[in-house]
This record gives sequence, C-alpha cells and structure tokens, in this order.
Amino acid sequence: MLNLIKLETNKIFKPVVISLIITTLVTLGSLINVVYKYSVPNTFEFWNISLDYISMLFPVLVVCPICWVMYYERKNNFINYTFSRVSKKRYLFSKWLVCILGSFMIIFIPMLLSGMISFLFSNNVVQPKSYEPNFYTTLFMPDFLMNHTFLYIFFHCIWDGILAMIIGTMGFVFSLYLENILVILTAPFIYFILENFIMSTFGMPKQRLLSSFYINTMTDTNALNLLVGPILAILFIFIFLMYFKISKKKIYDI
Repeated sequence: MLNLIKLETNKIFKPVVISLIITTLVTLGSLINVVYKYSVPNTFEFWNISLDYISMLFPVLVVCPICWVMYYERKNNFINYTFSRVSKKRYLFSKWLVCILGSFMIIFIPMLLSGMISFLFSNNVVQPKSYEPNFYTTLFMPDFLMNHTFLYIFFHCIWDGILAMIIGTMGFVFSLYLENILVILTAPFIYFILENFIMSTFGMPKQRLLSSFYINTMTDTNALNLLVGPILAILFIFIFLMYFKISKKKIYDI
C-alpha cells in the first residue's frame, strides 16, 4: 500500500506544487489588498475578509491538479493492466487517499501561511468607534478567538482543508465514471455555483457550502450552519455513486 501511495504521489506531485504556489499567491495577494483597504478591530478580521477569493476558487484549485490522472489512466487503458498486479479496491483507495491529501494541503498550507502573515499587520488594526459592534462578538467561541487567535486560525484552516477533501472526492468520483476531461475538472465548481444559487434562492445563505468556508457562519446558537453544505455535498457524491452502480457502469469503460 505504501508503494502505491508513493507511486500516486509522484504522479501528481508537480501539479499539486504548482496549484499550491498559485493558491498561496492568491491568498497573500488578497490579504495584502484587504490590509490596505479596511480598518478592523482585530487581526483575525484581516485574514477572514481576505478569504473571499479563495473561497470561490478552491473547487477549481483542488480538482484540476489531481483528478486528470484517473481520466487518462482509464482512457489509455493503463488501469486495466494494474488489476493483474494489485486489487481494484487497494489501487482505487490509494489514488483516492492521495487525491484528498493533496486537496487538503493545497488549501491548508496557503491559508495557514496567510493567517500567520496577517499578524505582521497588527499595527494596522484600528479599534472601532464606541457605537460600532465588534465583529468577533458574533463568532463561535469569541473568547477563544481573542485569547488564542493563532489556534483559532489553525483550526479554521483544518476545517477548510476538510471541505477541500470533500470537493476533491467529488472530482475523483467524477473522474471514475465521466468521459469528458473538461466536465470532470469543472463539474465540482459548477456544483458549487449551483448549490450556492439554489440555497440563496431558498433563503438559506448561511447553509451554503460557500458559507461553510467561514467559521463565522457557526454561532453558539446555531452550530449546524457549518455542516449543512458539506453534508449536502457528501449526499450528492453518494447519489452519484449509487446511480452508476445501479446502471452498472464500469470504471474502466471509456
């Protein structure tokens, strides 16, 4: 299994590193842009506001460098030769494991780096006027945020990395059955946009997957807001898998 994981890691290493660099540049550029445009009462808010760009782009950033591999292995019949050397379940599991770990790192590392750099701009923090409410008082565990801001950001990055793993899984599942590389690489982003539109239309903006990217959608009075979007995405993946299982479509048919 370790040899399989190492082999799959080598296949996607360069694309993941490139995506990692792009994501880092986007997060840092967004952070610097926010610092010189906003006056906020807490360093955390610089970082939180700067997530707007990455929260929209992450379905593309985590899928494109990873999910093309499975498609081409199906297309050139390479996958058929692997079944005589290793079991299907072990081979597919190793590919999925590398896929979600790569997705996690593409989001976790740049976001954590930008969170750490945000502390360098603490001198730019401007206390709000007396009549302006503090942004962080509406967040989940505000005392923990104020006293342990770095740990708060660290757990925030882990959570967003988990969301990236879900989207990466969606892209991987698409690559197992779909026959168009463009659809495979863009389908998770299209799902993300459609889910965002539908949830907003039905008056549930805080339950969107986009909103789940921000911890401030979860409060002490409504902790479930953060989970609705991910659960719907997992349910969509499950329904997609069940559809192709019922239709008896084979992974190595392309």
